[in-house]
Amino acid sequence: MSYSYKCYSDTKDFMKKFVNAEEGAIIYGISKSRIIVIAREAGAVYKVGNSALINTELFEKYLERFRESARELPKHTWNKVKEMTNTPNTGENS
Repeated sequence: MSYSYKCYSDTKDFMKKFVNAEEGAIIYGISKSRIIVIAREAGAVYKVGNSALINTELFEKYLERFRESARELPKHTWNKVKEMTNTPNTGENS
């Protein structure tokens, strides 16, 4: 039996526009209670009968507000990475 793993970017084109909290928690990798709190803050919650649906487009727009810009590694860390990649392999190969 083989398993198929897909990245979020691979599935974005055919993702549902509305998801429930459980599906949203799986998609975004956060807890159900946290996704509901964030979705309410984003104004992305739609009540349909007893169900609450989350608009993924509004939710993602809201999440973009919290994106942090990339930053360089500190020099002491970067030097260690360079040393590790420049060190020749001393193990014996048979």
